[in-house]
Amino acid sequence: MAGKFLGIDGKYHPTGSFLGRDGKYHPKGYFLGQDGRYHPPGSFLGQDGKYHRRGESLRPDGRYHPAGHFLGQDGKYHPPGSFLGRDGKYHPQGAFLGQDGRYHPQGCFLGQDGKYHFTGSFPGRDGRYHLPGAFLGQDGRYHPQGSFLGVHGRYEEPEGAAEMEARNQRGVDC
Repeated sequence: MAGKFLGIDGKYHPTGSFLGRDGKYHPKGYFLGQDGRYHPPGSFLGQDGKYHRRGESLRPDGRYHPAGHFLGQDGKYHPPGSFLGRDGKYHPQGAFLGQDGRYHPQGCFLGQDGKYHFTGSFPGRDGRYHLPGAFLGQDGRYHPQGSFLGVHGRYEEPEGAAEMEARNQRGVDC
């Protein structure tokens, strides 16, 4: 399979991943910090003694926040484009007020099941909504995009895909 390899742990990992001193696989470019943990490229050790991602900076509240975040009326930092909704909470840019009186992220729709789902989600034969790209496998179950039939005869799914699929079916994120 292109772009992946079978690690000594029996799982598939993206090409370029490496086995760290901690016995776990890490993405290409990650480095071992002074704290003995692996961090993404561009991370740096802040004045607080913790590692932060590239672009984060120390703000007046004494904490590190990503670039472009602004201080809201609630005293918290929010991503650019966020807005204060009728419910008194900040929501991401493009969020909308749904028929259920709650705010939903841009790209969600109201399904026939009465729950909000991500754009492109579709109702499967099992009556549940599945994320775009999900497919019905040889085992009669739906699997997230990027899944494949592994060497052990069972479907290997991208990390976190099953949880994302379950959240979409429950309408948690939308």
